Amino acid sequence: MKKLIFLVLVVLSPLTVLRVCAQVQGYKQFNNEIDFNHDLSTKWALETNVGQSWTTKPGHESVFSSLAQLYLREWVHYMPSDKWKLSFFYAFYYNRYVPEIDQRKAPEWRSAVQATYYITRKRMILTTRWRIEDRHIQNADTVFEAVNRLRGQVKVVYPINGKVIAEKVFYGIGSEELFFKTSSKVSGSSLFDRNRLTLGVGYGITNNLQIEVAYSNEYLPRPGTDQNYNAFQCNIIFNNLLPRLGHALFGKKRDPESSDTN
Repeated sequence: MKKLIFLVLVVLSPLTVLRVCAQVQGYKQFNNEIDFNHDLSTKWALETNVGQSWTTKPGHESVFSSLAQLYLREWVHYMPSDKWKLSFFYAFYYNRYVPEIDQRKAPEWRSAVQATYYITRKRMILTTRWRIEDRHIQNADTVFEAVNRLRGQVKVVYPINGKVIAEKVFYGIGSEELFFKTSSKVSGSSLFDRNRLTLGVGYGITNNLQIEVAYSNEYLPRPGTDQNYNAFQCNIIFNNLLPRLGHALFGKKRDPESSDTN
């Protein structure tokens, strides 16, 4: 554990120096996502994410000044053990044309494979995650250009007033993620893409419904002027919604022969 924390600090130290020395353009954003999780068995699960991002623009300080992105992402998860989760997703991202923040219209099809390792220490859940993304982004010539990206994340989740995340339980969230990419016209020539720091809190409305609010700082080194995004996030998580909804609407069918005949 101590070695892992030391490694994260070593990686982040030069990034802090770069932030201080570079010229930075800052923006504020609001991101929200709705997650639908469905367990197929003890080892297999499906997940759907629907999300959007709003951003400020120069001269407009509201985080809802412009809609920047919409996306739909479909996951398949496989849990070979309590320690490991292997995942695959396919997604479509619609990046809108927002010239005020130097964002052009760039639809993107993205797929990824991901491995997550879980470390549990009493209430605390520490995860380390590695993801390889195959991105196909439309460039200025309307050609979908391939870009590969590697993402590494360390995340901590800690239930505050309960042993596990459940109904009426608050939990804290903290993560740090580093992004590395291949060179292309649409993504630039630098190897390091960005880093993202997230701090937040979640609450279990029921055992199968959670809401999370968080602050995220995302730093993007770019030629000329670096970019810094301060984002507020709101995520809503539904677990096994369709089976529970079907049961609530239709209930368990009664046997006509067992009904009362008074």
